[in-house]
Amino acid sequence: MSDIFISYSSKDRAQAEQLTELLASAGLSVWIDQSGIEAATSWSAEIYDAIESCKALVVMLSPNSIESVNVAKEVSLAAEQKKKILPLDLEPVTLTRDLGYHLAGLQRTSMTNIDAIIRALGKLGLEATQAPTLKLVKETDGRKSLMILPFEDLSPTADNEWFANGIVNELISALSNVKSLRVTDQQTTKEYKSFKGHLTTYAKEMSIRYFVQGDVRKFGDQIKISSRLLDIETGDHLWQDSLKGTMDDIFEIQETVAKKVLDGLAIILTKEEAKKLDKKPTENAEAYELYLKGLEYFARHTKSDYERALSLLEEAVRLDPNFAQAHAQIANTSLELHHNYGPNAGLLVRADQAAGRVRELKGESAQYFSIMSHLSLRRGDAEGALRHARRTVETEPEYSLGYGVLAFAYQALGRNQEAAEARKEYVRLRENNRIGHFNLILTLHELGSESELHEAAARAIPIFERHVRLTPDDYNARVQLANILGFCGRPADSIAEADKLSAIESIDGNPCYNLACLYLNANLPERGMSLLRRAVQKGFRSMETFRRDPDLDPLRGTPEFEELMKELEAGTV
Repeated sequence: MSDIFISYSSKDRAQAEQLTELLASAGLSVWIDQSGIEAATSWSAEIYDAIESCKALVVMLSPNSIESVNVAKEVSLAAEQKKKILPLDLEPVTLTRDLGYHLAGLQRTSMTNIDAIIRALGKLGLEATQAPTLKLVKETDGRKSLMILPFEDLSPTADNEWFANGIVNELISALSNVKSLRVTDQQTTKEYKSFKGHLTTYAKEMSIRYFVQGDVRKFGDQIKISSRLLDIETGDHLWQDSLKGTMDDIFEIQETVAKKVLDGLAIILTKEEAKKLDKKPTENAEAYELYLKGLEYFARHTKSDYERALSLLEEAVRLDPNFAQAHAQIANTSLELHHNYGPNAGLLVRADQAAGRVRELKGESAQYFSIMSHLSLRRGDAEGALRHARRTVETEPEYSLGYGVLAFAYQALGRNQEAAEARKEYVRLRENNRIGHFNLILTLHELGSESELHEAAARAIPIFERHVRLTPDDYNARVQLANILGFCGRPADSIAEADKLSAIESIDGNPCYNLACLYLNANLPERGMSLLRRAVQKGFRSMETFRRDPDLDPLRGTPEFEELMKELEAGTV
């Protein structure tokens, strides 16, 4: 029999399997019940024999396992037989009375610290025959992988989440300029809030080794930011620190945290990277606070929140007329309002003015040309949009968003093959970006390029499946995955998932619209029309999409669709 018995909850099976692989790679003999102990209605003789013959029991502690009757039973048997026991924390927990009695006085080790686990087992007489050859995180390229986890708001009033999110976003932006780092983007960081599992699982799934964790406290003008850099492979914090000050000190504090991350990772900046890191967005702390609040409202993607964001951003540039990022965000917010909530010529004028200020302050940057390309599209000038999009990628060839605007410009001109090539370049630069993959698939679908469509869908499916496993409540991603399954030649799986999602009343307008398109592509027009009207009722109002999306072609000319278009144009829905 094996030397080590692993006791765990079936809900923590992924972590138990990870540990088994890691220990086996170090030459240690491990027994694990592959079905999970909760799967058995009674203790089997096989489990009893495995505990009786093992030299040590490793118990994986989590909120799931401390509630498990079978985990308690296994620990109790091991203690009765005087087996050596190693408690392993998946996350900090308070032990139940039964477990506390048997584990009293035993040193608990973190699951993230494989070296400490190997050392602890060695002290129990179970020596590894080699260093673990299996790594928790597989490196995908030569860069160091880093994620800034969402910071917790510990302010007394508990109403400064905007500040916590803003700090994280600014750190991501600053560190993304370092070429030797692979920094997880803001959207993925935001989505992490929906993840309910263990960080080791997330790290393995996403191939991320280093994590910045932190919290903020803000009371009036006083702020405190605590942060630490975790190496998930070893479980070590490479540094941790708390910085205090006022909002006037915010830029120095952010710069200090960013530099500590780089020092902890032993990364030396180029002169250009150091210059970007040292650059402050504004000298006005109050304007910066308004800007961060504006970003928070913008991220909620509703009409009222866009309007609130615009108001805050306007106040920010009133306080600091030279705040280029705030001007850029005014342009983006105005364009989003115009695109999603109906034509308003005043919004386009304001976006144009804001873009002009970006040009005055930063020159003809990629950001400026990107805004102008979007603005040209909103004005119906596809040729102008293409000119500006081309300037975007010429100015900064590694600016991924530039290839996004280039694709939209080509699509507006009906040049879908060139749009597909631009989207391929976007995906190359942001290989884990789900929206990029989905947009490429949609473009290839419009082209009717079956072989390329299947290849693109096959590449995207593992990315979407991984995300859905980690965050099953992300209905947008699940709808997109259902669409991709259909494009990949799996219609039964696609419709089955769509039917599950259609039954969820809380699904928002955008995923409802994509479900409608799925049903239409599957030749189910009645379901498609029903979901389309539901999408409108849920707030989806993009007239440009309704007019040009070829997925809606099966409905065009039908009384129900034409009536809906009249209602949309009249603004009566």
